Amino acid sequence: MSAYRAFGSEAGKQALKADIRAKGPVYGAWLTDASLEGDLTSVSEQHGLHPALVRLLPALGAFGQGDEAPAFYEALIEAIPVGAETGRLARRAVLLAWNEPVYGRARRIAAGPVREACEAIVALVRLSIDTPVDKPTWRAARTRLTQAQRQDPAPEPLVDLVLSLAWDLEQSPGAAQDVMLAWTAQVSSEAEAADEDPFSEAEAAFFRSTMDRINEEAFAAISDANDPDHAELEAFMEEANKRWAADPVAQALKERALKKQGRIKARLAAWRAVVQQKVLEDAAALAV
Repeated sequence: MSAYRAFGSEAGKQALKADIRAKGPVYGAWLTDASLEGDLTSVSEQHGLHPALVRLLPALGAFGQGDEAPAFYEALIEAIPVGAETGRLARRAVLLAWNEPVYGRARRIAAGPVREACEAIVALVRLSIDTPVDKPTWRAARTRLTQAQRQDPAPEPLVDLVLSLAWDLEQSPGAAQDVMLAWTAQVSSEAEAADEDPFSEAEAAFFRSTMDRINEEAFAAISDANDPDHAELEAFMEEANKRWAADPVAQALKERALKKQGRIKARLAAWRAVVQQKVLEDAAALAV
């Protein structure tokens, strides 16, 4: 459906893999949080990857924050055949946000007008894998879901995610990233809600206020009065940790918060691994 053909040559494919393995300049500009504000047009043009896939991949790899991200990206590049058109891969990936058996949103919305409108949008995404869908059709599908939500409200984050699906990825490739970011936020919220050691409202409020106070005090302690912007992270963390340790109640909450954060990250990693594996399988099935 597009003019983008992966890599151009086997040499180009291997060069991109090498850059990813080394966390080189392409990796740094594309697959990290630098991509949130950056123009990724050059990645599509130089490496023949569909703009929607280029926009989706940073979020799918958690913007390179985990040690496993480069291995996933390298495996994905290896799986995509030279010369393949990767728009299909992007569309199938965003569909997972609805239809993945464990984490998909289809399991989290009841029957009714909103679900019917969501399913109509998902049907258009499926159609768009092989057949162009015009702007008026996408617009009508978004309007239908918005109106259904007004009449019989469903969870707003879920509806917003499905609305982010309702765009032509040829014209609005950034929608692919919007879908992945919205899905990430919902899985994270669900992991937090299901955590084994939740904070009470009072504990959460005390923790936030204490964190704000300690951060302000630590920054003030290390900042050069004439040039506060030169405060270094390592010194800041040392000062902050001293203040946490001096308050046993706050320190206990901090330790609980860190353990909780670790559990949530583990749940997110499990979800991300499932999605990544499905994308890898789809990539291996692409035809040239």
